[in-house]
Amino acid sequence: MNLNEDCPLNLGADILKCLPVGMAPRLEALVAAQNSTVTDEIIRAIEAHLCRQSKANILAIAREANVLLQREA
Repeated sequence: MNLNEDCPLNLGADILKCLPVGMAPRLEALVAAQNSTVTDEIIRAIEAHLCRQSKANILAIAREANVLLQREA
């Protein structure tokens, strides 16, 4: 999605419309519990996913380095 001048004013409402069935109520409950916005929670979810992915990548590199070190020993 391109964010430009024609972007809808309420991005959160558009995000809710695009979610799979059952996700919108959960996201709305999270927004209410955190006193935030849908957009804020989407950003947090993306950041958390990227953080988990980065950790997984780092662990994979560490495992590979460990295997290589064991082979050299």
